[in-house]
Formats: sequence, C-alpha cells, structure tokens
Amino acid sequence: MKRLRYLDFSVFVPLYGVLGLLWMALYSATQFGQAGEAIRQAAYIIVGTVVMFFFTALDYRHLKKLSIPLYGVTLAALGLVLVAGQSVNGSQRWLDLGPLGTFQPSELAKLTTIVVGATLLSGKMSFKRFLTTGAALGPLFLMILIQPDLGTSLVLVFVGGLMAYVAGVNGTFLFSLAGLGAAALPLVLKEYQRDRLMVFVNPDIDPKGMGYQLVQSETAIGSGGILGKGLLRGHMTQHGFVPENWTDFIFTVVGEELGLLGGIGMLLMFCLLFLLVMYAGYRSVDRFGGLLCTGVATLLVFQVFVNVGMTIGLAPVVGLPLPFGSYGGSAILVYMAAIGIVASVRIQSRVPEEPLSDSAHPSMEGPALCSLAGELN
Repeated sequence: MKRLRYLDFSVFVPLYGVLGLLWMALYSATQFGQAGEAIRQAAYIIVGTVVMFFFTALDYRHLKKLSIPLYGVTLAALGLVLVAGQSVNGSQRWLDLGPLGTFQPSELAKLTTIVVGATLLSGKMSFKRFLTTGAALGPLFLMILIQPDLGTSLVLVFVGGLMAYVAGVNGTFLFSLAGLGAAALPLVLKEYQRDRLMVFVNPDIDPKGMGYQLVQSETAIGSGGILGKGLLRGHMTQHGFVPENWTDFIFTVVGEELGLLGGIGMLLMFCLLFLLVMYAGYRSVDRFGGLLCTGVATLLVFQVFVNVGMTIGLAPVVGLPLPFGSYGGSAILVYMAAIGIVASVRIQSRVPEEPLSDSAHPSMEGPALCSLAGELN
C-alpha cells in the first residue's frame, strides 16, 4: 500500500468524465422500456472502481506469475460458454450466474490477451517466441470466433498484432499475416455476417430489415445537430426508434441529445485517456509494463473507433461495445481493471530508486517502451 503515495490521478480524470457522460446517455436510453438498468450500471461502475483500485495497488509485475492461472480460467470459461452458455440473437456468449446476473467470458479474454501477450513478448524477441505467443493466444481467438463473435475475435488479433509490432516483430511480416487472414475471412463468415457487410456497403438495400438499425442510428445522430435536443428530450431515443441503443448503439443517444459538441467532447476525453495510457507506457521502467500499456491503449482506440464508426456508417456492425458506456457488467469490470493496471505501471515509474514492493526489482528484460522505437528502426 505504500506504493499508492506515488499514485498519479491524472488518468482517472478523463476516465470518470467518460463514465459520467455515458452513464447519463444510458440513463436516458433506458427510460423507454428498460427503466432500472441505469441503476444496475451504476452498481457495476462502483464495483469496477473497487476492482480498478485493487489492480492499481497491486504491483503489475506480479501479473507475470498470474498470467498462467488467468489464461486457464479464461479458457475454461470460454469452453463452458460453448457447452452451457446462453444464446442471444444467434450468439452463445454468456454464462448465467443466477442472482449475480450473466458473465461474458469473451470480455475477460481481452484482458487475458494483454497480460499473456505482454508476458511472452517481454523477453528477447525471436521467431520461436513469436510462434509461442501465437500458439497461446490462438485458442482464445478460435473459441470466441465459433460463438460466433467476429468483433471480439478481431479485437484480439488487432491487440496482439500491435503488441507484437511494438515488441520488435517485423511489420511487413505482420501485415502479410493480416492479409492472409482477411483473404480467409469470407470462408468463416456466417450468412448474417455477410448480410451486415452488404448493408454496410449500401444500407438502402434492406432499410426495414438488416439495414434498419444503421439507418435509424444515422437519422438519430444527424437530428441532434450541433447542440443536441437535450438530455431526455431526444425523440428517437425516448420512443425506442433505435434498437439496442443502451448497448452497442449508446453513441446514438450522445449524438441526438448532446449533439455534435457532446460527441466531440466524448471523443476528446477518450483521446486524453489514450494519451495518458501511452504516456504511462512511455515512462515504464521495464518492457513488460510498456507492453501492458500498449495493449490497453490499442484495446481502447480500436473499440472506440469501431463502435462509433458502426453507428455513423464508417464501420460494419460487429457487436462491439463502447468502452465504459455500453450496458453490461463484464465489460465495465474488464476495462476498469485494465486502467488499474496502467495506473500501477505509472506508479512504479514514479517510485524512487528503491522499489517499495515486497518483491525484488526485476532485471530489465529489454528496454522500456520509450526506447522500443529505436529497436524497430
């Protein structure tokens, strides 16, 4: 607990700015047929805060030892969801925990990918180490892909790929692998996923069917104008014209009721949070901490880009939640745990020469993130 005296609170400012703004949007969205869900979301945020400060107080270097049990728990949960998980809209992604609600193991897989990837890639880079990392993360990707959950599968690929690049893997090689994966994508897509891609290209081909949600989303955001219609005053939000707008389409509420300025304000807070996460990695005392921060930053920027993009027609609808905003306890807990890990990395960079954790200071397995750019040249 002595480490907490070096806590840098700056990362929490944009975090709680985003949480506050998006909770208000969710409160507004749930007034139509979902009353009470906002209170439950507030409870998730409170529990998430406790989880975040637990990981903040924990010396992040202990995560190396915890990576194996975390990986095992995640694999077991993903296997269980395929056998006994709840199916919603054709996807089997949730475990029923009784009075505790439901749990989505694919959200935990995002954090597991970051921790396990950072652990394996923090050593001296070699082709064998890269293959080992791919072999470890591959089962997570495949088990999520067959749920099916294409969006989360792509998140794992993107996060793992960027972490590998920062760790020193050749960019051309990674780009070639990505190209091969993209070429094979049509072979694994379900029919409804192909329909979503067609709707993304041209929403007007099925405006009352597969394209309905996108058309309504763009209409709601466009109707907000510059200043918005005001909280609880959005016609399309308050009358349920945008399906699932308290989950993956929460940005439509921001666009309609808070307008262009509200949307830009939200994105600016996300940008500040991203920069602070990257700065924590830049100042990290070791390679492991730098890679952890890289993974968290990549996770946030990818999901924000895809989620906002799919509500305005710049990305296909793939079912990815908006970090800290879309309704659901699993995602909130995972994202806030990730920010806690970043805060722990930042603490260690502010600690004087003698570390205050009980464990000995690890030897440097490689340069900190601030010098990784030089390795790549």
